[in-house]
Amino acid sequence: MIKLLYGSSLLTAWIILNLTAGWAQQVIGPRMVLEDKYFDAQQVKQGEIIEHTFTVRNVGDRTLEIKKVSPG
Repeated sequence: MIKLLYGSSLLTAWIILNLTAGWAQQVIGPRMVLEDKYFDAQQVKQGEIIEHTFTVRNVGDRTLEIKKVSPG
């Protein structure tokens, strides 16, 4: 009887720990992911205009708002 009680206690603790670990991995709020984080334009002549598009994805569970962008 004691072995059964001990075994079921361990099983219950294992289930609870695995459930809480899964909850900790859930995304809460917006989460921005950039496919390319950097762009190297190589050599640019003075006065030349260059363009590059960065793809931004929201993998979160809320709306992502981009309020400010600073070119570097």
